[in-house]
Parts: sequence; C-alpha cells; structure tokens
Amino acid sequence: MKQELLCTWLGLPKAAWPPDPWTLVGVPREERDLGLIEQRVQDCMSKLRCYQLSYPEEATEGMNRLAEAFITLAEASSKAAPAPVSKPAPVSKDETSVLVHTKVDWQAEPPPVRVETVDEPDEPFLEDEAEGTEVLVAKPFVAPAKPHKREIDAAVLRQLGQESDEATSNVGTMEAIIERVEVTRRLLHAWDRVGRLLRSNAKKAGPKECESFAKRLGVIATLMQRYPAFLGHPGKPGYRVVVLARLKMPLGIARGVNDEQREELLFDWDTGRRVLLEHRKYLRRQFKTMRRRSAVGLVLYAARSMVNDYPWQTLIGVGTLMALVLLVGVIWLWP
Repeated sequence: MKQELLCTWLGLPKAAWPPDPWTLVGVPREERDLGLIEQRVQDCMSKLRCYQLSYPEEATEGMNRLAEAFITLAEASSKAAPAPVSKPAPVSKDETSVLVHTKVDWQAEPPPVRVETVDEPDEPFLEDEAEGTEVLVAKPFVAPAKPHKREIDAAVLRQLGQESDEATSNVGTMEAIIERVEVTRRLLHAWDRVGRLLRSNAKKAGPKECESFAKRLGVIATLMQRYPAFLGHPGKPGYRVVVLARLKMPLGIARGVNDEQREELLFDWDTGRRVLLEHRKYLRRQFKTMRRRSAVGLVLYAARSMVNDYPWQTLIGVGTLMALVLLVGVIWLWP
C-alpha cells in the first residue's frame, strides 16, 4: 500500500502515518462541534471515493481510518468536561527575593545567596497520633474483569418518542398522521435490516450483503431529511447510524472498527430503534383518538395544533385577516 498517495489526497504531511484522529480529520484538539466534525469527515470521504476503482487498497484504508477517527472524536466530544481552573502556587517567604538594583549597586555588592529549601515528605509525620491507632490505607483500583454494560433509560426514550415537541408537532390532521406512520414504518424496516447486518460476526461481507446494506442506508438518509429531530441529530439516539448513512459507509468498513467502537455503534442503533417504536405507539394512539372524533372536533384539533406548532405564523395570519376585514368594512360603509 502506498501511504504517500493517502497523504497527498487528504493533504497530510508524508512524515508520519497513520496520523492521530484530529490531524486526519483536520480539526483542532479542542473542537467539540459534532456537526463540523461530521462535515469534515464527509469532505474527506468524498475525496477518497474518487480513487476507489483505481486505488482500492489505499482508498479502503483511508475510509477505515476516517470511520475510526469520527467515532473517536464523537466519543471525546460527548465525554468532554470543563477543566478545573488551576490556582497559582503561593510564593514562599523563604525563597530568595530579587530587589531592583542599579548598575553601580550590582558592581559594588556581591551576588545574592540562594537559599535552598528542604523538600517536605509526601506523608507528614503526625506527632499527636496515638500509638496503636489503625491507619486506613486505600486499596489500589482494580478494573473489572468484564466491561460495564450500558443501560438504556426507558423513561428518556419514551419522553423523546411520545412527549417531546419534535415528536408531537406537525401531526394535527389525519393525513399528516397517516404520512408520519408510513415514513416511520419504512424507516423502522430499513433500521432493522441495517442492524442485522451490523450485528453479524462474519469477517467478510458478500456482494449481496453489501448491496443490501448500501440500499438500506440510502433509504435512511433520504427519510431522515424530513423526519423530526428527536432521532439522528447530535446528542440524540441514532446519530451514529444516520452518519453512516450520510457518509455512504461500506459494510466492510462498518464491521472493521474495533470492539469498543462496535459496541458504541450497536448501542446507538438499539436506542434509535427503541425511540422509533415509542413514536410508533404515539402515532397509533393519536390515530385511534382522531377516528372517534366528529368533523367539528377534527377541525378544532387541527386549529389547535396549528396554533401550537406555528404560533407566530398563526398570529400574523389572524392579524392580516382581521386587517382585511376591517379594510373591507370601512370601504363598504364609506359614504
């Protein structure tokens, strides 16, 4: 494999390969914006796709590195915490203080004598400690034999799929609910198929599996363009799966990540699927409720949903209508 070609395509120095994730993606180490990081990864992926036919080995290696770098930067961005402000160390009175002298003073006086301070021991001796008192010593931390399994908070997923503003908006009419149900059904079907392919332990992916994986990712990328923001956005469930769809990641690269990144990807897929199931329950409940309402009730519900979803637009529309009615009345009654 020619590493110089990868460095040339991505605009990296040819001295060291592989570079660290920040250098590979082209973002500073303090960058925490997932949207900007995703955009940079998409740009790098588009550069490598031009060379997949002529240089398949180098292009595949670069895509693998970019996939691992994105997952690493996403985890670092989610785990980042503000660093504590360090206080300046107090200046000891025993240290030598430098005074301001003129050139004549320095020539007449001898140089200052440096006072050497004695290092204090790490554990100070306690003179008042009673004899025979048991001293408690902390045991060293031992990592668990098995990794800690992350748990999914069902209450949070229910709130996202059934009670959030994104989930309950734009479903004020029967037609809107039917359309949302259809989009959710297609998205859930493609989501399940992608999950089955990602969970497979096969080392190599066959042509049919790769074609099916690419097709399902294309469906997810298309449907997520107009789907509510409670799924697939930064900080929400399913974000990693949606990024795979937007980057058009091949199945071999998605399976080639390390065990920790694979576990994070499957966890994100599982949480996204559960949010979709919760939203489907909400849509079914709304559909059954609206079928029992009369025509007047449907009109009132649609008007209330319009006011809740678009308050400013509704207010402007009502104000404009009232102004037109007033203008027509003045013109009609004018002598």
